[in-house]
Amino acid sequence: MKKLFLLTAILLISVSASNAQKKYASKETQEVVEKMIQAHGGYEKWKSLKTLTFTTAMHSKSLGFLRFWIKTQTTDMKTRRSYQDWPLVGSKMSFDGKKAWSVDWRVGNPPNHQHSVFFYYVNLPWLTQDPNVKLGKAEKIKHPAFKTEVYKVKMSFTKSPTLGKSKLDTYTLYINANTYILDGYEYTVGYGPLLDILNVPKDQKVFGPVLRINNYTGDVNGLKFPMLFTTNSLDLKQQYGDHAIYDFKLDGTFDEQRMVMPKNAVIDTSKDVRK
Repeated sequence: MKKLFLLTAILLISVSASNAQKKYASKETQEVVEKMIQAHGGYEKWKSLKTLTFTTAMHSKSLGFLRFWIKTQTTDMKTRRSYQDWPLVGSKMSFDGKKAWSVDWRVGNPPNHQHSVFFYYVNLPWLTQDPNVKLGKAEKIKHPAFKTEVYKVKMSFTKSPTLGKSKLDTYTLYINANTYILDGYEYTVGYGPLLDILNVPKDQKVFGPVLRINNYTGDVNGLKFPMLFTTNSLDLKQQYGDHAIYDFKLDGTFDEQRMVMPKNAVIDTSKDVRK
């Protein structure tokens, strides 16, 4: 029995090591990513969060007359369920872990996609540890968008990580070679209905890449989150959006009533595959 237990333990350790190797393209990649996570406050501290609430403000000429998107989002960190309030346009949205619905939705992006957008932007360093994530070779480079050298690491997915995202989504991380803070990233979006809204040609599988620059990373109780960033063209000649993320609250109350769908709610039935 003792030998059987020992053999089982060895097998479990081997499987765990094998899975870790599959996630990282190289040992250097693993070291760089782990240093990034530590620089942002560590994985265990982030993983212990019960809830995360923050407000985002985006300004862009592409939004038309209003030019501002402002919303507050609360996420149950263990289940990734979430809800959002959009005060300027009077919209509400909820995601119960399986489906997303909205009330008076006046936002261009579909709720299925929108529920996770800024959650990923704000939590990228730690989301590298999610299942189905692959991290490519770490390459130390000079990039015109950043003052110091950065490590370039491509983050991709073996399958869609959540409702409204696609396995074609990517984040190419630019990690400060001195501080290991995430200075920015290029990203692509492969969610079909969003590509249709953005009038992306049918033969094009993703929108992007575009470049995100984290201009200011702030500390919230020992965890570091991006608080000011811009979205730009890869050649830095155009700025598409200016973003502020503020009023972070950790371990607040998650309103379970927001997981009860009201009678006037509309479920988003859009699918990943383009029509």
